[in-house]
Amino acid sequence: MFLKRLISDFKPHKIGYKKVLGDLEAEIMKIVWKTNRATVRDVYEQLRLERSLAYTTVMTIMGRLAEKGLLDKEPVGNAYVYTPTISEPDFIRRVVSEVLDGLMEEFSEPAISHMVERLGSEDETNINKLEEIIQERRAKGAK
Repeated sequence: MFLKRLISDFKPHKIGYKKVLGDLEAEIMKIVWKTNRATVRDVYEQLRLERSLAYTTVMTIMGRLAEKGLLDKEPVGNAYVYTPTISEPDFIRRVVSEVLDGLMEEFSEPAISHMVERLGSEDETNINKLEEIIQERRAKGAK
């Protein structure tokens, strides 16, 4: 299944995947990425160890994740087996691309300036890596 845009709402102050997914969506995706195949019951059993929620809530959210294109569902017996349509690392790459592309389209100069400032203030290794990437890119463009 082809993935649509992943981000409909970016929440910069949330943590991890909750920046782009709902809280329960993020928890469910982490479980499905870890197991690679899961039924609603499987996910529900793991979630209820940490929180109180209804089985039907998990079923609804997993259905929404399938509608968004993040999960694929296949009927097996009386249940559906859900599998991720995108790996966790690819999801991260897509999210980063969508966020940065959105910023670059409208605010390229301040976005670049802030990124360089942020990289330089955190760790010398990061700014060196950026410099290395720029040099590689320039070398490819010169050919």
